[in-house]
Amino acid sequence: MNLLGLRYFITVADYASFTKAAEHLFVTQPTLSRQISDLEDEMDTPLFIRSHHSLKLTSAGNRFLKEAIRIVNQLDHLKEVVNPGESSQAGTIRIGYQSFLDTNLMYQILKQVSQKFPQIDLPLFRGTPSELRNQLLNDNCDVVFALSPCIQGLPQIDYIDLQENKLKIAVPLNHRLAHQNSVNLKDLANENFVMLDRKVSPYIVDYAISLCMQNGFSPNASHYVDNAEKALMFTGAGKGITFLHSMNKVSNPIDSFDVKLLNIEGQVNDFDFVLAYKETNHNPQLTTFMSEVSNFITKNQQKA
Repeated sequence: MNLLGLRYFITVADYASFTKAAEHLFVTQPTLSRQISDLEDEMDTPLFIRSHHSLKLTSAGNRFLKEAIRIVNQLDHLKEVVNPGESSQAGTIRIGYQSFLDTNLMYQILKQVSQKFPQIDLPLFRGTPSELRNQLLNDNCDVVFALSPCIQGLPQIDYIDLQENKLKIAVPLNHRLAHQNSVNLKDLANENFVMLDRKVSPYIVDYAISLCMQNGFSPNASHYVDNAEKALMFTGAGKGITFLHSMNKVSNPIDSFDVKLLNIEGQVNDFDFVLAYKETNHNPQLTTFMSEVSNFITKNQQKA
């Protein structure tokens, strides 16, 4: 038994979910499940009642939780007594992120911050671009991981670039352009498009439509869908072509949906993955957090 295992147990009990607890702790669900199983083996009793729809503490689990919280609090207090300077670094950074993005880079960053500054809590808020804008402007989120159009034009909002993101065109494998690696948007003027519903992702939809308009046409939408997976499914079935940005969380779109992804020729790169924050935010931990993110990005660029 160790302090990390106790903290893991308390977090799982708080969330009543291995999935949500793993997200909060920035570990994989199998890793977290294994830690709890090892703890149960060591205690020689089940601590949780597991079912498909719920996760509840057993009677032993409830007793164990009270003692685990007491022990962790005592150890935290002991650290504060021995090293009072560390307590000044404690705090919270409230983090927002877009639900349809590939969050791998975000989790790498947060994992590094969490390991270096375990006393800083990092609660996560998943939302639509509009929700994230409001959360940032109303000081309900300290930072937001988002695509740049989500925060462009907002007053007193600054950001740092994290990763390049390109809009691409997905076409069926039997499409007349499937042998190409790139396409001029002007060549798609007469195509049927499978479009995301604007309510789901207004900034991506508006950006895609604006690109078409700049090339002399308005996209003919044959179908509207509420997520990228459905758009790719329709595309692979030959119902039209669709837009897909490179940071979308859809895994292996080419193999999974029988589509070919084409680069858009002459595309201006103004659709990147960024970390946004409010310049007037007075959270004392924000400077520490942003500095750590900048160090992470610099190291990654040096490795590339």
